[in-house]
Amino acid sequence: MGGCFRRRESINNENQISKIHTQTFFDTNKLLLLGTGESGKTTIIKQMKILHINGFSNEEKLEKIKNIKQNIHESIYDIVFNMNQVNPPTKFNSEEALKAGEYILNIGKEEPVEYTEEYYDNVKTAWADEGVQETFRRSNEFQLIDSAQHFLDQVDIIRKPDYIPTVEDILVCRVMTVQISKIEFSLPVPKKYGGGLANFFLYDVGGQRGQRKQWIKVFDEAIQAILFLIAASDFDLTLREDGAKNRLKESFELFQNIYKNQYLQTSGLIVFLNKQDILEKKIKEGRKLEPAFPEFKNYEPKEKDCNANDYYEKAKYFMRQKIYDIAQKPVVIERAVRGTLVTEELPKRKPYIHFTVATNTKNIKKVFDSVQEIILERTINLL
Repeated sequence: MGGCFRRRESINNENQISKIHTQTFFDTNKLLLLGTGESGKTTIIKQMKILHINGFSNEEKLEKIKNIKQNIHESIYDIVFNMNQVNPPTKFNSEEALKAGEYILNIGKEEPVEYTEEYYDNVKTAWADEGVQETFRRSNEFQLIDSAQHFLDQVDIIRKPDYIPTVEDILVCRVMTVQISKIEFSLPVPKKYGGGLANFFLYDVGGQRGQRKQWIKVFDEAIQAILFLIAASDFDLTLREDGAKNRLKESFELFQNIYKNQYLQTSGLIVFLNKQDILEKKIKEGRKLEPAFPEFKNYEPKEKDCNANDYYEKAKYFMRQKIYDIAQKPVVIERAVRGTLVTEELPKRKPYIHFTVATNTKNIKKVFDSVQEIILERTINLL
C-alpha cells in the first residue's frame, strides 16, 4: 500500500517538474540564427556567451587550440594549392618557399598527424613569400576562411607550448556548424517593460545548403524572432557548395525564402548585415560590386545620412535596400478552408536591419540591446 502511494507521489512530482519545464519553455524568448554558411552565426553565439554567460573558462580556451591549428593548416594549404588554380597563376619567389609549399601540399588537405617545429617553420616560410601573399590578396577567386591572415600572422605565438587563445582568437576561429546547438541566457528587462529578467534560447543551425534541411526541426518551436545574418563582404565570393553561385545573391534569395515561409509569419525579422569591417577593407583595396550587381552603378541612396560619394557607405545602404525590397513583395499562401484551397495575401512585415561586425563585442552588445527591445516590444504588442 505504502509503495503504491510513493509511486503516485513520484509520478505527481514528475508531472509537476514537466509542467514547470513546459511553462519555462513558453515563457522564454526563442531566437533562431539563420543565414548561409560562414555568415557569422556561430560568432554571435560566442558573443552571447562572452556578454551574458561569463565568457570562456581557461579549459574552454585550451580546447579551442585544436580548431585554431586546423584553421592554420586549412588556410595555408588552400592558398598554396590555389597558386596554380588562379588565372593567371602565381609563383613562389624563392627556392626555399617552393620547397615549403611542396611540404605543405604533400601533407594534404587534412591536418598533419602532428604539428611539429618543422611544420611551423615551413608554414612561416611559405606565408612570408610574395607569391603566396599575392595569391592571398586574390582569395576572392577561391575558397578561403576569413581567419586565414589572423592565425598565419601568429604562427610563432600559436606554436608555443604555453599558448592560450585570446578571446579574439576564439571569436575568429572557424568551425563549421553541422548540428543544431542552443545557448540559454537571461537579460534584465527595462523598467518601461515591467522590469525583471527575460529568458532567451538562441538556436544556431548550419547554413550551408546541405545543413538547411535541419532548419524545419526548429521552425515549430514558437520562434519569437529570426536573427538572419548576411555576410556583406561576400559580394565577390562564390559558395563552397556551388562555385557558380555568388554568395551574397544566395543570401538575399535565402532571406526571401525565410520571409515567405508560412511557419515563420509571426516571427520578428532582424537582419544583421555582418562583416562590415571586411566589406570596408575590400572596398579600400579596390574591389567592386558591379561585376555581380550591375544595378549598383545606377543606385541612388535615399537616406540623408548616406554619403553617396563614399563607395563603402553606398554599398552597405544598397544591400539594406535589397532587403527592404524583398519585404515589399506580397506573400501569397494557399490554405484549406472547408476542403477548398483558398489564396490569402499576408500582411507585410518590416525587417529590422543592423550593420554589424560579429567579432566586435562592443558592436554586438549595442546591437543586441536594440534587438532585445524589439523582441520585448513585439511580445507585448502580441499579448
